[in-house]
Amino acid sequence: MNINKIELVKSDERGVILNCGKSNFIARRKGSVSADHSHNENEVIYLVKGEIELTIANETQTVKSPSKFVISPNVYHKLIALTDIELIIDRN
Repeated sequence: MNINKIELVKSDERGVILNCGKSNFIARRKGSVSADHSHNENEVIYLVKGEIELTIANETQTVKSPSKFVISPNVYHKLIALTDIELIIDRN
């Protein structure tokens, strides 16, 4: 049996980010803000636990888990955790 530790990318008052190879696992606490940016690559986000306020470009919606959404390259996006949340993020 081969068991390896998962690399901790970042840990702060908002929660943690773990490097899972092609994907990142992110846990955030209620009230925390994530993203609030844009980037050059496509991003697929899986909200597996909780509820968020999601802004993509100039549209904002409340999103409950389980949900999947795609952020196109160079598009502004922001998430606010309305509850404790867990996300998986894939970047292509």
